[in-house]
Amino acid sequence: MKIRIEQISEGEAEVVLRYREKTREMEELLAYLNRRSRTLPCRKDGEDVLVKPGEVIYLESVDGTTYAYTEGEVLQAGISLAGAEAEFAEDGFFRCSKSMVINIYHIERLKSEAGNRIDAMMTGGEHVIISRRYAKTLRRILKGKE
Repeated sequence: MKIRIEQISEGEAEVVLRYREKTREMEELLAYLNRRSRTLPCRKDGEDVLVKPGEVIYLESVDGTTYAYTEGEVLQAGISLAGAEAEFAEDGFFRCSKSMVINIYHIERLKSEAGNRIDAMMTGGEHVIISRRYAKTLRRILKGKE
């Protein structure tokens, strides 16, 4: 595959993919580009805000409301934990307990805890406990087996 990059001085940036046959490599590239343009609907101070999934450190459900935690902000998410886990799994969203979904790309350090649980230190220093129910799956994901 040949790659050509051009810098423009005005107008909107665009990506054009030209191909004779849609290969696996091309499908992966398209999937990546589509993921990059997705957003998570949230609310802050009564206003709608769109957040890129990569900015979300974790989501937490408190009294039936889902909150998205980013670097320095807490926003009310417009999606359930189950919905976020399903829609943004390829972006690193992982269910770690009944009330929380983390973004595994924001894990800085892991520490095994008693009872087969895992203490995950997230970006910004927040500690999140991965429950024993989800710990085995996380270990498989981090080893590249899922």
